[in-house]
Amino acid sequence: MDGVFLSAQIPHLRNHILGSRCSKIGIPIPNGYGLVFGDNMLVLTARPDSPGLWWTARREMTEPVSPVWSHHLEGGEVKEISQPGSDRMLYILFESGLLYGSPDVKLIFEATGRNANIILVRTSDSRILACHRKVPSSKCRYRTVAPGQVYKPPPSSGLQPGSWCNSSILRTELSADVVTPETIYRSLEGVGPVTARALIRHASDTGFSVFESVKILEQALLNENFNPWSGTDGPLPIQLGEGEPIENPLSGELASRTISLKDDRLDLWKSILHRRRIKLQKRLSNIMNASETLVSPDTFRIWGNLLLSEGDNSRRGLKRILLTDWNGVEHDIPLILSKSLVENAQRYFRKASNAGIEIKNLNKHEIVITEEITALDVSLTEASELTIDELNTLLGNYQKRNRKKANRSKEYTPLILTGGWRCFAGRNARENDEVTFSIGKRGDYWFHARGIPGAHVVLKLDGRADNPSAEVKLEAAVAAARGSGVSSGVVPVDYTRVQYVSRIRKGKPGQVIYKREKTIFVDLDRLPRKKQVSI
Repeated sequence: MDGVFLSAQIPHLRNHILGSRCSKIGIPIPNGYGLVFGDNMLVLTARPDSPGLWWTARREMTEPVSPVWSHHLEGGEVKEISQPGSDRMLYILFESGLLYGSPDVKLIFEATGRNANIILVRTSDSRILACHRKVPSSKCRYRTVAPGQVYKPPPSSGLQPGSWCNSSILRTELSADVVTPETIYRSLEGVGPVTARALIRHASDTGFSVFESVKILEQALLNENFNPWSGTDGPLPIQLGEGEPIENPLSGELASRTISLKDDRLDLWKSILHRRRIKLQKRLSNIMNASETLVSPDTFRIWGNLLLSEGDNSRRGLKRILLTDWNGVEHDIPLILSKSLVENAQRYFRKASNAGIEIKNLNKHEIVITEEITALDVSLTEASELTIDELNTLLGNYQKRNRKKANRSKEYTPLILTGGWRCFAGRNARENDEVTFSIGKRGDYWFHARGIPGAHVVLKLDGRADNPSAEVKLEAAVAAARGSGVSSGVVPVDYTRVQYVSRIRKGKPGQVIYKREKTIFVDLDRLPRKKQVSI
């Protein structure tokens, strides 16, 4: 049950029990409590897969395990019914019929999916008197739910109504071409998968953006202008898409139509796969663009041969030269000013060799990513056949990997260089190994003081289109020089790409060999004490 539909149930609930006295409390169904008012009863169910409430005729019940429930609620008068924001929380304030003790108690119904609970709280000091499900600190670091503890509500599930349309970030996210249900229900308080899917369908059917559909829902919640609606996936507070009106929002029939825990997990897993596919598709597009813009090895060889055919090794200072090949085709060949024609020819022969390797690597990456996208498509197709246990295992493994990645990134604070470039430096052998082989990726620059044990420094490209300037490379080299323990004098710092750095076989962590290096000579005596700014 979504919190926004609970908002639509509250006016009807007030009509039934506000100002009435509870004559009996018991357990009519497993995981549920029934409060008797006259010939009818309010049933609150904390089933993890489908928590909810409904109004029905009085039925047989068993006594609660704890007498505290009946001690405080039987004979109590309902003074107030409220909901914090639009979250899946219901507060029923009772004026107890006790002659002693606290006159007021609050029955709190937390319809929060797998964490659903029913809690009885003393209003004077917020102490928990009884609860359907105990939550020890070993299972939840945020709060403890047990008799005697001070009640702490669960954290808000998102922005409260009234601030939805005022959020510029939300406007940007929900005005995008593709909006997933997860984006909506993880941003808006009380909006669950049922309502999120309905909002997306409503936007598609009407031609509105998803943000405009959200705005309609927000106004209905603020003005309590509800029109309970039975949609394709479950109950909704207003009409959104196909379905039919709900005459009795407190009907027990709705409980069987609410979204199950499996559907919630399935939506979450599909959104994870969908996000991964978008990233891979973008990476594949970048590889294909790079392949199209590469100059072929044959072209480099033709340029080299044409330059050699000039037979002049003294001409320098040219930016370009226009030469005609043996087939009559003209070639506008870029040159390096400081190099002669022969030296430029040798450079193009080397480029021809490297271009062949780069094309081979790009083709290899293209095949690997294409296969992964195909596997993701299969997983998306077969996701509906997974059991709840399989979904929980997959999501648990995904969250575990994300936590490890987050913890690893928190251990290293980047140095922010000129232009916003980031670099990371290791402080010991273990960190050097992780900086080079975990944080460093193919294409990133790697720095190390030559012949001196010290810090491995990785300058991250972060997917930027431009290359780091000489000044940025110097700053990264300074970090490597200072990380070597040398405080003065000139320190030679070698740098190369991360892919040209490899571990020494059977070597200790941090011991590496590298190739294709260049050297920057850092004069520590002429540099300011600290040039980088850490965050």
